[in-house]
This record gives sequence, structure tokens and C-alpha cells, in this order.
Amino acid sequence: MAEPVVSELRSALAELGSSAEVGEAELVAVMERAVTEAYHRVAPSDSAVRARVDLGSGAVELFRPTESGGSERVADPGPDFSRTAALAVRGAVGGWLRDAERDRVLREGSARRGELIDTLVERRDGDAWWLRNDRFPALLPVEEQIPGESPERNRHLKVVVVDVRRRGRDAAVVVSRSHPNLVRRLLEQEVPEMASGQIAIRAIAREPGRRTKVAVYAATGTLDAEGACIGPRGVRHRAVVAELGGEQLHIVGWSPEPSVFCARALAPAEVLAVELDEDSRTARITVAPGQLSLAIGRSGENARLAARLTGWRIDIHGDGMEAT
Repeated sequence: MAEPVVSELRSALAELGSSAEVGEAELVAVMERAVTEAYHRVAPSDSAVRARVDLGSGAVELFRPTESGGSERVADPGPDFSRTAALAVRGAVGGWLRDAERDRVLREGSARRGELIDTLVERRDGDAWWLRNDRFPALLPVEEQIPGESPERNRHLKVVVVDVRRRGRDAAVVVSRSHPNLVRRLLEQEVPEMASGQIAIRAIAREPGRRTKVAVYAATGTLDAEGACIGPRGVRHRAVVAELGGEQLHIVGWSPEPSVFCARALAPAEVLAVELDEDSRTARITVAPGQLSLAIGRSGENARLAARLTGWRIDIHGDGMEAT
């Protein structure tokens, strides 16, 4: 066949590069279908004609099946057809590549859902940000951002994969900086005892950009779970807080005793007594003098997170003075 088609075939193969994702049989079928359809547009009455592509040599030929089960070559319809077929090959391969890339992103993004990944901030898209990972583009939508955080281009950012979305013929891996699992994965990365299963996270309550409480416990019962998460001289705790942009992080020792767990969850306030109402699942907590505002926290933040962490309604009272 004329040079334009062969040239487009070679150009398409060069565009594919050495990707291991390429399926040669599928690619050949795409190219043969493109050339065949181009021929049928030129000669609609000759519907039996098919195209044959040889990736190794770059050869393209037209043939017609014979009654004996063989085939006979069909002459190239001329330069006009050659240009039409060349455009068809380029368009077909381009579309195939986009579809293949979309399927790869969907597949890899789905496989990594919930994982922590390292990214580089690439560009802004309205209120969202596009991040670059070594395997796929990642989208950080406004609802998954930490309130008040302003990513800068080329900044390294750790995120957690939460979803994969189709966008027409493309796909995007959706990542989060506000999801509680980001804190979970960062702690697992910094605390070897979590990776080994010696320490586990029981619950997480988070208000992104403000404060997070994490309940941890030692599966073996012999380790100091809180101490292990904080690390020598606080190094592990500081590493996680730095990745969260300075968000407050409270490590709470989980207890099977609700009264103990509720008291610990109100840290850093000093708790004097806890009374539990099992029917209403309410914990009536008395704190030390002068500790009421600390226990409640700014705009009720500390008490609210403690309630979410423990699953109990928290009713806080000062020593001798009831909270409003």
C-alpha cells in the first residue's frame, strides 16, 4: 500500500513506545478495521475486501477472500485512498490508546483504593488540583482537601486513594487529604509496630485541618501503644503532624471499659469521674476545676471528637458546676 499509510503505521508504533500494556493482537485488529472501513467508504460496493497489517514489517495490504478459501490481493485504490486510510489509522490508534490508558487508570486506581501514595502537585483546575504520581494522574477535588490548605506547584503531597471516576473517554484517580484513612496510613507508615500487627487502630475521629483523635491498642497487651505511636522524643508523632500541615493529633489509648475510654478520649482535660447511662448511651463526665473549657474545646471540638471516637454521648460537667 502507498507510503502515507505505512508511515502512519510506523508513527503509531513509535508513539506506543515500549509499553508492556500494549496488546499486539488488539492493536492489529484496530488498524485493520480502520483501513478496511476507509476502503469501504471509497468502494462501498466491494464489501468483501479486508485489510491485513503486519506489525513487524509495517506492511499493509488489501485482500478479498476467494471461493476456494484463499485470498487475492486488491490493488491500492490510489493516493486519495492512501491519505484517507492514513488519517483513519492515526485516529483509530489515538482512540485505542486513550481507551487503553483509561482502562489502565481505572484498573490501577481501583487496585490501590485506600492506599497512601506520594504525589507532586502539578496544576490547579478550578477549585481542584491535579497531582502527578509515577503511575497515574490524581485529582484532589475541593471536598477532599484540608480546609485552609493551599497546595503549591511541585510540592510533594501524601494522599490516600478514595475513588476512580470516568471522565468521558478518560479516567481520574480521586485522592483525599481530608479522609480519616490518611491519618491511619500515615501512622502505619511511621509506626513499625502497626505494620507488624502489634499495635492496631481501634477508631479515628477527625476534623480535617483542626484536630484528630486516634484510639490505639496493643494486640499483645505488653506494649505501650500510645508511646509507640508518639515515638522516641515524639519523632513519629511530629512526622505525622508535619504531613498533615500542623493539624493537632491526639493519640488515645483504647480500653474495653467505656468509662476509661471516655475519660481518655477527653484528653488533654483532666477527668475526675465518669458515670455511664447504658440506656441512653450517655457518659456524664466530671472534669477538674478550671478544665471545663479545655474538655469542651473551641466550638465544642474536643467533646465532639471524643463522642465520635467512643460512640458515647458526652455530657461534661465541671467540678461542682454544670456545663450549659
